[in-house]
Amino acid sequence: MLQQAATLMQGGRIAEGEALCRQVLKVTPAQPEALHLLALAARNRGAAAEAESLLRQAIRFAPDFVPGWHNLGLLLLGAGKFGEAGRCATRVTALAPRYPAGWELLAAIEQRQGHLDSAIAACQEGLRHAPAANRLHYSLGQLLREDCSFAQAVQAYDDAQRFGYETPELYQNRGEALYEAGDVERALECFAAGIARFPGSALLHRLWARFHWQVGGAGDPLARLRQAARSDPRNAALWQVLVDLLIRLERAEEGRTALAEARTHGCPQTPDLELLDAIGCARTGDLPRAAGLFARLVAAYPRHPGFKLAYAEHLLAAGDPARAEALCAEVLAENPLEQSAWAFRGTAWQLLGDPRESWLLDYERMVSQVQVQPPAGYAGTGDFFNEVRGVLETLHRTQAHPIDQTVRGGTQSNGFLFRLKHPLLRVLEQQIRLAVRATLASYPRDPAHPFWSRRPSQPEGDGFRMTGAWSVRLRSQGYHTNHIHPEGWISSALYIALPEEVRSGDGDAGHLQFGVPPAELGIAVPPRRVVRPEIGVLSLFPSYMWHGTVPFRSEQPRISVAFDLVPQG
Repeated sequence: MLQQAATLMQGGRIAEGEALCRQVLKVTPAQPEALHLLALAARNRGAAAEAESLLRQAIRFAPDFVPGWHNLGLLLLGAGKFGEAGRCATRVTALAPRYPAGWELLAAIEQRQGHLDSAIAACQEGLRHAPAANRLHYSLGQLLREDCSFAQAVQAYDDAQRFGYETPELYQNRGEALYEAGDVERALECFAAGIARFPGSALLHRLWARFHWQVGGAGDPLARLRQAARSDPRNAALWQVLVDLLIRLERAEEGRTALAEARTHGCPQTPDLELLDAIGCARTGDLPRAAGLFARLVAAYPRHPGFKLAYAEHLLAAGDPARAEALCAEVLAENPLEQSAWAFRGTAWQLLGDPRESWLLDYERMVSQVQVQPPAGYAGTGDFFNEVRGVLETLHRTQAHPIDQTVRGGTQSNGFLFRLKHPLLRVLEQQIRLAVRATLASYPRDPAHPFWSRRPSQPEGDGFRMTGAWSVRLRSQGYHTNHIHPEGWISSALYIALPEEVRSGDGDAGHLQFGVPPAELGIAVPPRRVVRPEIGVLSLFPSYMWHGTVPFRSEQPRISVAFDLVPQG
């Protein structure tokens, strides 16, 4: 009966399987497998408390029941109960040391608590007992990559593959680890090998196109992707990535042609493809069709904030700020911290002459300039940041900006900058945190404001965490397009190296400007504030505030570090 119940549940006939389990329990109330199957069904329908209770019964009746301990540990981990989860995982590994999932669970618990060394040790100990466990090799690779041991991570991924682990994510992470280890060519080869193994993977095609573009590879970076979409014409994900990248590369007309081709070949018209169709129409000047597509999407998916925000952006470009503002208000009613909605709403208020714009965007008070002090042992700011520059230069291995970022005429480092183990980067992060802490202490308290209200209650501690950090190296004619940071609260720019023409030249070349919407909106307004960069000076500002860089001419690069902050917890 239990075998039949398991088969029914695996086939989606959950209620029938549960009924059989209950029949078993009427005869044998202490049957652990029946309790276990009922717990899995409860977990899958979101009844975590019921599942936990059933699993506790199962292990009480059968203290050596490994699946019960394992799944209870998973539930407790999901609930953030790390101590209890750890005891479950330890029990699993003691009962069944050759059971790889127990070691994976133990490693995940240690990782979630920030104990990366212990997580790696758990995987390594598990592989000592089960050396052919391919998922455990993969988990070890993920942890080693997080630990910035990139060459070792590549080896772990290779071992996972050698023992039969084959997923698009394996090729993704192995390729990125190769790139981070400095082997750009092998990274591209890895993505290409992944595409050969999984030709329908939109993830791998996006990665290959992105890196091919960044390293300045010969030919069209989207040619391989276009051919894949034509070979698998009903794969909407491939067409979606193709059209999205065409739009990002300012080839919107080609994007519209690709969408027409997809429809001709019978590709399902997903909401995301319809959104790209609307964006492509807007970018190529077909405003009536764009408006119709946006309106249809918002009507069909009234709870989808992304569609409303895309329509609001279009309405601003089309000269209807009142309707754009109303859409932003709807989004903010559901998510008061949606940064894109505040950015578009601020622009709408500006165009409408609404005084709330100055409440939302106080360019004098909200844009802070603070000196990041050099640590002890340096003669001055110049000496410290010159050394930092030397480290950052080694991270810029590509020739072009990432397709999906705002940099133009320059390059951007890959991944979270301060995860790297270089001691100077650790010191830089420490000095930045000191400067941020001092700035937050000066912020006013205003619980009704979308920016000031997020100030940590105890700014003398950190009270914040970084959600991203990267370095940008701009060359002559380089700049940042005007943009915001949708996932942040506070965004930033810290200047590490500046051309002489930017530091002391006339005009605004290379300066940081605020208050100008993206060029594609076609809203011709002057900057509301322009800041001349200085080496060692950190600019902090709301993530929803439009900002960008004015192009400059120089033989010297302009190097900066940027990061986003959100309140802790």
